[in-house]
Amino acid sequence: MIARLDLEPTLSPDLLAAVLAKLDIVDKPALDLAGLNRLCAAYSSHVPNDNIQKRIWLSGARTRAVTGGDPVEFFTNWLDHGTGGTCFPANGALCALLQTIGFDARRISGAVLMEGIEHDGNHGTVLVNLDGVDFLVDAQLAAFSALPLVPGQFASTGTGIHDICALPVADGFDVQWYPGSNRQTPLVMRPNLQLGAVGHDYFLAQYALSASRDRRRSPFNEALFIGRHFAGSILIVGRNNRIDISADNTVIKSEITLIERNRILVEELGISEQVVDAIPADEKPGN
Repeated sequence: MIARLDLEPTLSPDLLAAVLAKLDIVDKPALDLAGLNRLCAAYSSHVPNDNIQKRIWLSGARTRAVTGGDPVEFFTNWLDHGTGGTCFPANGALCALLQTIGFDARRISGAVLMEGIEHDGNHGTVLVNLDGVDFLVDAQLAAFSALPLVPGQFASTGTGIHDICALPVADGFDVQWYPGSNRQTPLVMRPNLQLGAVGHDYFLAQYALSASRDRRRSPFNEALFIGRHFAGSILIVGRNNRIDISADNTVIKSEITLIERNRILVEELGISEQVVDAIPADEKPGN
């Protein structure tokens, strides 16, 4: 058992019950791989990857911490408005949920290896230890099952369009997944296993850095993006486009108007009208 760091946030019994209910989990998951996979599938299919709360915060006075970094705030926003978050808030909330249920979960720093972006600590992810084996669970990668990380061994979640895999490299793994409409060239996330567990404060600090206007820290602050993984499809909206990915990996991209975008956000992605009305206009790329 890996000891939890001090000052890790947990969810109250009432909040935990509300979150599990919205995830369509009627009873508390068992503390085993089946229970973990059950929770992974529910979280991946119900909690969107989006920057909605961040975009609203960026357009405001910015006198308080960027919205959603605290797991209680994150889940309250999701329950009330349907919003999710980017990697640090979404995985921070996932880690708090797992820990509250009783899983041996810990936050881990990582790097998404994107060209033109600072790699060090640009991603936050979660590891869960079960019987001495670490499993990666990651809200942004949104696999429907946990990914085992056994030193020197290749692993895959094997879930079609939601599949992610781990390729052994020196000192760890390259975790590969296919984001957005690019279904040919995977992105790589490298968890920093040597650094070990990091705390809630680390995630908050990295999330604050990602909310800066420095594109080297994050390229996702200038325009709305949202993606949700359903059991047999993925729906992505951003930059006046709708992208549908079907179970056979067929990609259909279509231009949409602002009115169409807002309808999709409310009717298909479950975002409240109150929040949709508060989303600022997209900025021009590179502004």
